[in-house]
Amino acid sequence: MIKTNTQVKLILVIVLVFLILPSSILSRQDIQVETNPGARWGHILIYDAANDNILLFGGANQRGGDYLGDTWIWRDNEWKKIDSPGPPARGFCAATFHKGRNTVILHGGRGNDGVTYSDLWEWNGISWRQLEKNSAYKADHHQMVYVHEQDAILAFGGWNGEDVLGDTWFWNEYWKKADSPSPPKRASFSMVYNDQKNSVLLFGGLWVNGQYADIWEWTNNQWHALSEPYQNSSLDHHAMIYDSQLQQVIGFGGKNYRYILQNATFKIEGDAVKVITMDGPKARHSFGFTYDSGNHQGYLFGGKEYLSDEQIPLDDFWRWDGLKWHNIPLTKNK
Repeated sequence: MIKTNTQVKLILVIVLVFLILPSSILSRQDIQVETNPGARWGHILIYDAANDNILLFGGANQRGGDYLGDTWIWRDNEWKKIDSPGPPARGFCAATFHKGRNTVILHGGRGNDGVTYSDLWEWNGISWRQLEKNSAYKADHHQMVYVHEQDAILAFGGWNGEDVLGDTWFWNEYWKKADSPSPPKRASFSMVYNDQKNSVLLFGGLWVNGQYADIWEWTNNQWHALSEPYQNSSLDHHAMIYDSQLQQVIGFGGKNYRYILQNATFKIEGDAVKVITMDGPKARHSFGFTYDSGNHQGYLFGGKEYLSDEQIPLDDFWRWDGLKWHNIPLTKNK
């Protein structure tokens, strides 16, 4: 059968479509390939002891909001993005591993619409589950830790959308405010649980009119000031871990009262902050820092730096072995 000119043209078009379509699909796939969480600040990074991996959630990758709501895990030396739905996009929330429940608990944070959240979420290693939609405690830029002796979460401070907070809260199925006096109100501080002493250590932070350099300890159901307000150098937006192998609280980064970013790795001994090394990650703040207690390693991801007054998100990944830092090379997202 002899084909008409119209039929021949139609066949040619179909052939061209099938030749071009696969390459265009591959091109789009190349653009969308994500091999790591990418540059960000204000995210959470926490070791999930029940599943022996590191969980990363949320944060921001540009100034003015645009918070993220993605979930990643680091396991077997690679990042994997989790497709399970979870908390709405946010940054500067608080999270801790709850040893009694064998899950990660996440609270609060700041969303893209400027709201400060009060909700509570639980990560079981596979998926997220909302425990509370609206709770009595609303905060971002706060901290919380699991306290083994009380089988409860201790949380402190933060910003509620209107004011800096200075209350201590406990969560054990519901939030309850502690009756004992608390440190002066603040946000953007760091707080860790010391396994050896069964105590909570708090250092630094911001309030509306200043910055703190004091160290506080929670023991015997009350706070104790270990140092004077400005005995040490003030710091905010830093992070700390408890290195169980060294039996030492280790901190890094942040910014001082002159708004200068820091690259010091330090330890807290009694009432003093002592610099260990200036080698390792470059100066930054609002990064993720957690301790893998199974392998006795600290891990740091991302954060924010300033270049010519521009806020730049970072995507580098580091490991702390108790003596020095090691950069972990990552395949760049395409």
